[in-house]
Amino acid sequence: MQVDINLDLKAKQELVMTPQLQMAVKILQYNSIELTEFINEQAKENPLLEILENKIDNFYNNSTYSGIKNESYNYENFIAYNPKFCESLENQLFEVLSDNQLELGKFIVGNLNHKGELSLEFKEVAQIFFDSKSEKKIEEIKKIYKKIQSLDLKEALNSVNPCAEYVEADLTVKRNENGYEIISNESNNFNLQISSYYLKLLKNNSDSEVEEYLKKKYKAALWLIKSIEQRKNTIIKILKAVLDKQYDFFEYGFKHLYTMTMREIAEDIEMHESTVSRATTNKYIQTPHGTVPFKMFFNSGIDNLSSVSIKALIIELIKNEDKSKPLSDTKIVDIFKNEYELDISRRTVAKYRKALAIKGSRLRNNY
Repeated sequence: MQVDINLDLKAKQELVMTPQLQMAVKILQYNSIELTEFINEQAKENPLLEILENKIDNFYNNSTYSGIKNESYNYENFIAYNPKFCESLENQLFEVLSDNQLELGKFIVGNLNHKGELSLEFKEVAQIFFDSKSEKKIEEIKKIYKKIQSLDLKEALNSVNPCAEYVEADLTVKRNENGYEIISNESNNFNLQISSYYLKLLKNNSDSEVEEYLKKKYKAALWLIKSIEQRKNTIIKILKAVLDKQYDFFEYGFKHLYTMTMREIAEDIEMHESTVSRATTNKYIQTPHGTVPFKMFFNSGIDNLSSVSIKALIIELIKNEDKSKPLSDTKIVDIFKNEYELDISRRTVAKYRKALAIKGSRLRNNY
């Protein structure tokens, strides 16, 4: 009897996963660009599905990055957190650049290709960063680029793809007078409707085959529109819960990112953990501290402090150290224990430091 019940349940579960539901699951996993492509494909196949003029095309054209040939772009949409390549290089910048050169240095690092070479011309960097193509600005860029080339690029280049990547954030978390608001960047891009022409044809058609075809396409169009709306609502619901738990990150930055699991969020909003995983895959959130992968908020750590936060603290300590007496890993352990009440081993500090491509204290000694 138990076997029969299990088989019956399995059969019911299989029946529930209809093609429409499978499509809804796919849509949930798509990022903005993937969803744009999918919508365009569906619109070609379904005459009842109508994309309001220019919405999708404009979105698609503005969402890709290939060296930024177009001068109209959102600087905040460069990925702010790539834990291997970008972080490895950006966190070495303070070794060779002054404080007032760091922002330009980060911008240059963000535009290195897979060989560690600048993917833009110097005059393009000048135009984008300074809004000027003067020789003085170009020389400044060349000087900083040369210093960056002196850094240890090997480990970063071997660890992950370069970070010259521009993304269109799916959602934006923006401060207002009451705290923070969540803005869907897709609301004006996926503007779909049922074609009034074909809807009228469906109502007044006398040919049974044509009527059957139009009915099928009408239902498919409605389901697609509903699935896209549900996708947006699901992602917003998850981000609201993340914002509540990671509020300090939005206020103060990466050093205040706490450990958090998908299961915690799933339980808080009464949603299956797999749904949370699908909804956050390949999605990006624009925050006051830059555009970050949605899944960055789900992370492990030590004593409730995420690995991202610990790395950020290590960066800050080393950045502000006495260059004639660099901090050893053991000394960093002591600082964590005494100043932050954080119990972390020397081996862990060394592991995080190496992951950031920061040299040991002996190699950082300038004297």
